[in-house]
Amino acid sequence: MDSNKLVRAICSFIVPGLGQLINEKIGRGLTILIVFVILWFALLFTGIWYIQNIFGIIFRILAAYDAYTYDGF
Repeated sequence: MDSNKLVRAICSFIVPGLGQLINEKIGRGLTILIVFVILWFALLFTGIWYIQNIFGIIFRILAAYDAYTYDGF
């Protein structure tokens, strides 16, 4: 297993989009981060906290998977 891939995936799980930024996919990383923040705050104000938590976990897993599967081209 490539340790760089694992580091990028962990970074992207902690802060969605960070792994993509490390991969030098600036547009994709910023898009993921901005969409995550906007949707997270939108769900925050609905008052349904468990949907916000489920969304956050699923979104983080998808962002980490995207950062992990990046091949470098």
